[in-house]
Amino acid sequence: MTRICSTLFILITVLALFLAGTGCLQEKHPPAVQEGPRHALMQRLLGAVAGSTQDTLDTLDLAVSGSAGEIGSSGLFGPATDAILADLVSFHPAVISAITYDTNGTVRAAEPASAKVIVGQSLLDQVQVRQSISTRKPLMSGYFTLAQGGEGVAIAHPVFSRDGEFLGVVSTTFSPRALIAPAADEAMAYAPFIFNVAQADGRILFHPDPALVGKPTFNETTFARFPGILDLARRYSTEPSGYATFSFYRTGTDMVVEKETFWDTVSLHGTEWRVMVIAERE
Repeated sequence: MTRICSTLFILITVLALFLAGTGCLQEKHPPAVQEGPRHALMQRLLGAVAGSTQDTLDTLDLAVSGSAGEIGSSGLFGPATDAILADLVSFHPAVISAITYDTNGTVRAAEPASAKVIVGQSLLDQVQVRQSISTRKPLMSGYFTLAQGGEGVAIAHPVFSRDGEFLGVVSTTFSPRALIAPAADEAMAYAPFIFNVAQADGRILFHPDPALVGKPTFNETTFARFPGILDLARRYSTEPSGYATFSFYRTGTDMVVEKETFWDTVSLHGTEWRVMVIAERE
C-alpha cells in the first residue's frame, strides 16, 4: 500500500502543477471555490487522502465482517474464536483490540492479552453496544473511551449461527489517528498543507498536533477565541464538502494567521468523518 501511495502522490504533484488550468482536475464533491494551481493541488491531495482513508475503512470493515461469519461457526468464545480475534487484531497497525459480546452486552472473548481484563464485563453503558444489539446491523461508532482504557472507534458486526440465530456481536476498536496518518503524513510531505479529520459533531480524530486529537471543537477552550473555526465546524456538521476561511495559530507557533480549507467526507455504516486540507492564505 505504501508503494501505491508514493506513486499516487508523485502523480498528483505532477498533474496538479501542469494540468490545473486545463479543466482536467475533478473532485468527487467539487466545492464552489476552484481557483488556480494552489487550490487545485489542495483539492487533489484532499481527494487522495480521503480516498485512501475510505479504502482503509472499507477494507477493515470487510475483515470484521469476515470474522463475524467465522465466529458464527466457532461460537462467541473458545480457542478457535480467540485465534480469529487475534488475526483481526493483527490485520492493521491501527487496530487496538477485538472482542465478542453476547445479546446481553457481556464480553465473552477478547484479544490481545491486555484486553482480556474486560471478559465477563457488561458493556451496555456504551451507546454503540446497545445499538448493535438492538439493530443487529453493522456500525461504526463515534470516538469513545474503551473499557480497558484508551480511546478509539469501533466497527461492529452482528454474529449469526448457521441456523440464523443472533448470537451477539464481534467488535474491533482502532485508533483513527493511526489509520489516517500514513496517507495524511505522506501528503503533508509534498506540500505546505496540513490535514485535519473530525467527526461531523466536531470531535477531532486526526491533527498534526496530537494534543488536539479527541478534543471537541465546540467545547474546547483552544478554539473559543476563534469564531471562524466554530463557524467552519457548524458548516461541516451538515455540509459534506466545501470551502472556508478562518484564523488560527500557525502550526507549532503562537502566531495567529489567516487560513483556508477544503473538506470532503468519508463514511462507514452511516457514520461520517470530515477530511480537511488546510493552508495559510497567500
